[in-house]
Amino acid sequence: MPATHDAGAAPPSGAAAAATIYAGAVLRRTLPLALALIALLAGCGGSEDTGPQTKEGFILAADGVCQKLSSDLAAAGSTNPQTPQEVADANNVLADLYGKLVEGLVKVPLPESGTPRAQAQAFVASVRTADPLVERLRTASKDFVTAAKTKDRQATATAGNEVRIALDAFRAARANSDRLAIGYGMNLCGNLG
Repeated sequence: MPATHDAGAAPPSGAAAAATIYAGAVLRRTLPLALALIALLAGCGGSEDTGPQTKEGFILAADGVCQKLSSDLAAAGSTNPQTPQEVADANNVLADLYGKLVEGLVKVPLPESGTPRAQAQAFVASVRTADPLVERLRTASKDFVTAAKTKDRQATATAGNEVRIALDAFRAARANSDRLAIGYGMNLCGNLG
């Protein structure tokens, strides 16, 4: 911004004019940086209440929970267990990770009201519906190991089918949760499989 001067006053000297222009240039360059730094520091307030939760805030926080577990869940889902004990171990890892997912998601504050709150509640409720299915999967896996140790082929086949049924029920519940998450606008929580 050019310096103004009184019509009756002598114009500023060359050095004074240069200093005024230089100061203005420095201010124009550093002001945006200072404002960005203030905004950044304001966001580092820790657990202070920042007001009501928004849909965007819920999505960001929920996807953050899912991101923390996504690679572990993908690794657990990519195993190819060959023995009843390996099947049980893989299913127990899956159940433990899913328990951490539920634990993290229920801590995310829901949006304040309206449709965003109802949809977020529906998503969290859908995730929680898999809790008993995870326990059923644990139990079926344990029974599969027990049946395999008896060397009774029929009992082992029946127990193996129970594991498959429990896993299919869990996957169907997860597919419903994924659908709700994607419909709400979440990315990572909608692609955990």
